[in-house]
Amino acid sequence: MNEDKKTLALFQCEFNRSLEEDFAQIITERSDVRLFFVNENQAFTDGRNIIVDPAWRGLFADVPALIETEQYLKLDHSISNDRWLALRMITRAQNIHEALHIIYSNFPGGAARDPRGATKVRKLVLSLIANIIEDAFIEAAGCSVYDNLERFLLWNRVAMCCANIPSQGTIERAFSALPKQEERETSQRVLIADYLEYMARFLLYPMVKQSDPDEALATYVERTKRLFSDGCMCGAADKRYLYTQQIFDIIEPLLTEDENVSSERLELMLPGMKTHSPLSSSIKTWDSAGRNAAVTRRLFTDENGRPIVFDRLNKLIVSELVRFQEEKEAAIKIVTYPGTFDKISGVGFDCAKIHEGIIIEVAKPRINLNLKRAYQNIYNRYHINISSYNARFSQLLKGTVDLREEKQLFGAGIASKRLGDVKKRYWYRTVKGTGVPDIALLLMIDGSGSMSGERRECAIISSVILHEVLCKNNIAHAIVEHRAIYDEPTLRHNILVDFNASDEEKYNLLTLQADEGTREGLSLFWAEKYLLNNVCENRIIIMISDGVPAHGIDSDACYLPPVSIKDTANAVRKISKRGTQIIAIALDSPAEDSCYRALTEIYPQVISCTELKRLTGQLLELISELLQ
Repeated sequence: MNEDKKTLALFQCEFNRSLEEDFAQIITERSDVRLFFVNENQAFTDGRNIIVDPAWRGLFADVPALIETEQYLKLDHSISNDRWLALRMITRAQNIHEALHIIYSNFPGGAARDPRGATKVRKLVLSLIANIIEDAFIEAAGCSVYDNLERFLLWNRVAMCCANIPSQGTIERAFSALPKQEERETSQRVLIADYLEYMARFLLYPMVKQSDPDEALATYVERTKRLFSDGCMCGAADKRYLYTQQIFDIIEPLLTEDENVSSERLELMLPGMKTHSPLSSSIKTWDSAGRNAAVTRRLFTDENGRPIVFDRLNKLIVSELVRFQEEKEAAIKIVTYPGTFDKISGVGFDCAKIHEGIIIEVAKPRINLNLKRAYQNIYNRYHINISSYNARFSQLLKGTVDLREEKQLFGAGIASKRLGDVKKRYWYRTVKGTGVPDIALLLMIDGSGSMSGERRECAIISSVILHEVLCKNNIAHAIVEHRAIYDEPTLRHNILVDFNASDEEKYNLLTLQADEGTREGLSLFWAEKYLLNNVCENRIIIMISDGVPAHGIDSDACYLPPVSIKDTANAVRKISKRGTQIIAIALDSPAEDSCYRALTEIYPQVISCTELKRLTGQLLELISELLQ
């Protein structure tokens, strides 16, 4: 049980929630749809927000029920043998069901405005009838309109039927643990509850063999069966509710005005009862009209009304499970990744003695998936700029470059890795072609306290845009925040985006902070060594700064101008001679150029940026010029 709880906690991470939300937005074609995980044994939607429960009634750990589902659908036992895959199937199936409601159902439902619902019990019965029809309809629409949703809808409906709560689940005994009709008190309240349960099984669970209805219900069942069947095949939401009204008018004699309808059994069959409940106040209801659909079949029948053959579903679900397994590995890798932390002594570089005793703390922060939405907001806000920069950047980068052709019988040199080629194709030759030059770019961002406010915000936005453009153009790059801690012999380098980074690392760009000072001389030596790990012909360091280096430990070990300026200039000169190009961007206020003038004493190439909104453009123009 503890392992099941651990698996559930791991599964309900932001990575998986985000995957499901992205899926819901794609299928509904609405970017405003939001999805949330709960542990409340229910799944529902208010027309915009989707609530799902991966752990619905413990089904993911209910091996007998999962096996029964697999056997019924003629699947192998991949799902019952893997709690994570079971959670993914449950979650995706619930997500699809609620997303289909958003697409095809009216919000709020018709029962909320129907004058027939003059009392609480009448309103509840109207909504339950409508919910049964809507559930059957959206599943029929999912089968008729989409070619890849049926497998999940079938699995979900059969799994709910086989759920091992409250009894060992089999198709025939799925709901038998609850009180049988003859054992319950005969009253109008019981009759309406039994009627709704009977019709829910009839429409949603055709695999369950039902006995004949109670004699008191037989007439109502026969008179309304056709209405339920026709209603769930009606493609227009407004017209669909007319069937609910007709059914209600027929069964109205079963109602009493002072009793609630017991929904214990219905909740097993309709876990999303809140979707159309006019009595629910848990989340806001959004006004929206359901889309029309041409429904040609039901969930468990083919185009001709015959029961479907499940053999063909096996390959389809297996293909999905392969993808789910890949997502599982990616999620676990990210969620369990603790980040990295290392300490390097300043004496490991050929730097000045002033850096002796300084420790460089190098960290790759744990990926914060909670920042995804904030990152996406920035991306959405600047996506036009990103597209524009990307188009311009792609054109600027096109040029003549040297390309290496291997597996030649003769050429300019020998590729040692091919010396074992029996055909002796171990030569390579260099030819001219059009492409992106071989480059490794390192953006070093000043993380000192003076970068707070607007400068920090612009540095974050520029980093996001720059990262997106460079990724689209397949240019190797890293983005690092650097600072020196006052009163401590410590440098901190936070690698926000590493070379060959996973896509999720980019969210850490939003963690850029402004505090303490800088010790750029030593930071540059570290940056050079970090860059050398990426063997490229062109190595470029771009330093974004708003002032000269400053770091104080005690009165005898101050790293302040003019000492800091001279030391950093020496570092720049050494590193440049060894083949790494260094350029500084000075963030100045519009009224003065003090930062620019100070940095020209350190860097041979300095670009002034007095308008922060132009920082991104200047960065991209600079990079494209360097690659010409």
